[in-house]
Amino acid sequence: MKLNRRNFIGTGMAATGLLGLSGLPLRAQGKTLNVTAYGGVWEQAVRDCFVAPFEAKTGATATVSLGGPAQWLAQVEANPEAPPLDVLIMSPDLAVLAAESGLMDDFTVEKLPNLAHIPQEFTDACLGKGTYFDYGVGGITYNKQVVADPPRSFADFVERVAAGEFVASVPSIQYGPTTVFFLWALNNALGGDVENTDPFFEAMAKMKDNLVFWAGPNDFFNHLSSGEADLGIYFDGRTWNHVDEGVDWIDFINPSEGGAMTAVAIQKPKHASDLAWDYLNEVLDAGNQAKFAEILNYGVTNTQVQYSEKLAARVTPLSEAKLPPYADIARVRADWVDRWNREIGM
Repeated sequence: MKLNRRNFIGTGMAATGLLGLSGLPLRAQGKTLNVTAYGGVWEQAVRDCFVAPFEAKTGATATVSLGGPAQWLAQVEANPEAPPLDVLIMSPDLAVLAAESGLMDDFTVEKLPNLAHIPQEFTDACLGKGTYFDYGVGGITYNKQVVADPPRSFADFVERVAAGEFVASVPSIQYGPTTVFFLWALNNALGGDVENTDPFFEAMAKMKDNLVFWAGPNDFFNHLSSGEADLGIYFDGRTWNHVDEGVDWIDFINPSEGGAMTAVAIQKPKHASDLAWDYLNEVLDAGNQAKFAEILNYGVTNTQVQYSEKLAARVTPLSEAKLPPYADIARVRADWVDRWNREIGM
């Protein structure tokens, strides 16, 4: 906005030039921001926890576009000089690709004061062009009515499923995060690394007679509720959502080796509205994140967040989760999927 003398008359703000006649930031007046969200409860949580405080503080309007990271990134790639989206919610692997493409702005504390309370490793994981704001952990969810002594490590899970003590429901390769929260996590726990996935595929071969596969999160719950499976690999937050809906017969264990953190990243495309920084700062705010966590049953990344007593007992602490090397995984993911299709096929 081009400033002129009229902007300052009678405002008492000529010294700073920060506020307009309405008392709101000049860049906010008459502006609309286009942010992103997943559907369902996610959308409402984004509106209540981030959009509402952003609009109250700036006087700007934030519209919410639903969809998924691949779609949103494609929209920015199609028009990088005038991106149709101002804030992206991204999966960690696509956040890396977006950062490497040069399409995203750098995240700094100068632009985002609340970034000071986010562990640096989460910004580094996005190559400095984004950060993580919430996370879940993949671990072992089990039916308490049929599993009295659940496995408490990935290694124990493999041995006991292979022995036929349990039938396990595990994610198929059709489910996007499988390569991280299942393949990488189990492989890492069994001594493998990004370049050597033999431990994972050897474990799957041992367990194959006692496995069923889920392609979507609801499939997993159906496997346990029908008795088709006794336990399996699932997310902490989704487990607790079921519990809150009255399913009191399931429980979650973070394996002793540490489950994989499946994080959600936020990014700002270059040439997007500078109002995005105001909105992103609200996303990183401790109070807003605490409210978001209560709704979604997932952990958040601001280290100043104080969880409620109920949530504190559920959220896997950052110190007990494993941060996958998303950038390295992104480079070998196609090879992993190819091997999965050849050896497992589900």
